[in-house]
Amino acid sequence: MANRGNTLYLTLFLIVATILIFSSFAQEKQKEVQQAPPFHTGGALFPEPGPVPPPAGIGVPHNPMVFLSRPKNYSAARASSYARNGGNHDVIRIPVGGQEVTLADIKGPGAITHVWTTFRGKGRDLIIRFYWEGSDHPSVEAPIGDFYGVAMGINAPINSYPIQVSSEGRARNCWWYMPFNKSARITVTNVRPAETLELDYISLYYYIDYQVYSQPIKDITYFHARFREIDPTQRGEPVKLVEVEGDGHYVGVAMGQRARTPGWFGEGDDIITVDGKLSFLGTGTEDYFSDAWGFRVFSDLYHGAPVYEGREVGDSLSVYRFHIVDPIPFRKTFKFEIEHWPWFSCWPNTGRGYYSSVGFWYQKGIHKPWPRLEIIISAEPWDPTKGRWHVENALEAEDLGILEYQTQAGKGARPHTQFLMPNLSGDHMLSFDSGGKGEFSLAVPVKEAGKYTVKIHYVRAVEYGIVQLSVNGEPAGDPVDTYLRTDDLTRPVWPPREFAFPGVSLKAGLNVFRFSINSKNPESDGYKMGIDCLVLEKE
Repeated sequence: MANRGNTLYLTLFLIVATILIFSSFAQEKQKEVQQAPPFHTGGALFPEPGPVPPPAGIGVPHNPMVFLSRPKNYSAARASSYARNGGNHDVIRIPVGGQEVTLADIKGPGAITHVWTTFRGKGRDLIIRFYWEGSDHPSVEAPIGDFYGVAMGINAPINSYPIQVSSEGRARNCWWYMPFNKSARITVTNVRPAETLELDYISLYYYIDYQVYSQPIKDITYFHARFREIDPTQRGEPVKLVEVEGDGHYVGVAMGQRARTPGWFGEGDDIITVDGKLSFLGTGTEDYFSDAWGFRVFSDLYHGAPVYEGREVGDSLSVYRFHIVDPIPFRKTFKFEIEHWPWFSCWPNTGRGYYSSVGFWYQKGIHKPWPRLEIIISAEPWDPTKGRWHVENALEAEDLGILEYQTQAGKGARPHTQFLMPNLSGDHMLSFDSGGKGEFSLAVPVKEAGKYTVKIHYVRAVEYGIVQLSVNGEPAGDPVDTYLRTDDLTRPVWPPREFAFPGVSLKAGLNVFRFSINSKNPESDGYKMGIDCLVLEKE
């Protein structure tokens, strides 16, 4: 019994001691919590926070979302493709054959604020048009994909401020504000070839959200968007992306491009003329679209490249630049051009590719009619040789027969045809490497004997040598140094230069033109040469 009692007392003692120890520890921790940190100067440790007194006067809310809390002075509604019979087939059928189908005819005053569309197809299967105030010609006319910021008929996502496209490029949304006072009519036309469709129509889903006002809009400016395309571009002339007559402001462009030259296509500068005065002159195609050192796929609020396939012949590009925070006003006219300038060329406007554009702008009144968009050029079969040019009355060097050659450059260094664009007649030239000492002969046909001025279009480069021409065994003119190096933007091969040799006797039939390369400029890196073409002019 005694041992059991002692054990009981010991247990009670340990319990009481434990309670006292933990109580003391808790009190110490409480003191630590209440104790101010070293930087505290005294007083309440964490006083209740509060604002300083506001400035005197009427308080005005400043918050970017404050407009949502304000009363709205309009009514809102939607036109859509919902099934009128209450079913689930919420589409409108757009038949083949070019029929213009009306999606909505809205009475004003009001404004379209959001348009959503989706269908199974590509961005250039349908043309969308907007007509303001009962006009018989549209103020908006473009392939539906280009209108939503993605060119080339390719479906791709975009996430910009006025346009968002999701669902792999199939769910298209635009948020441009499009006001009108009397009426707004929106239509679409099916331009997809019937033989490419399983059915004779395209099923289109759409929403057109709009506001209606009680009073006409004062100082109204109308939203415009126009599609342009050119194929091929014109040698020596920049591409015209946007051209407007009126009083308004430019707010952006979506541009498409497909190259016919290998490598980087975009050395061309942007040129913007306002009211007849050159106002903006840029430094490169990607620079205007707010990118740098080429393109890659991306999409930002005001600029992006939803499509970039690469730098090979036939690759496509789609880029956009929206001037939401920096519109460009004009009072009479606005023109936006861009040079087509592949890197390989030392000259601007030599690209020969395909370009398209949709320019976006607002203006007072409705723009005068432009030619109706009936045919989309890009729907035609792609021809990589389209736009190939030739020097007038020229004999292409690569087409002439090679009679003989000698070279120190080794076996296999015979004269050969080289593909090189865009500055060669016919896109090809005849190349040869003498290796230090060598020559080759061409058979040149002539219909009528006599004295001729022989014009040779020699190509120039850093490794090219000095060429002596002989015709039928007689020297023709002085040797020509075909070496060329420049200080700025040096290219591997420069465009041909014409060298004229008058008073050359030619016989009817085949004449032997011998080209000898036995020396070079001290600055040259080699003994090569290139001939683009020959022109024979009878004296």
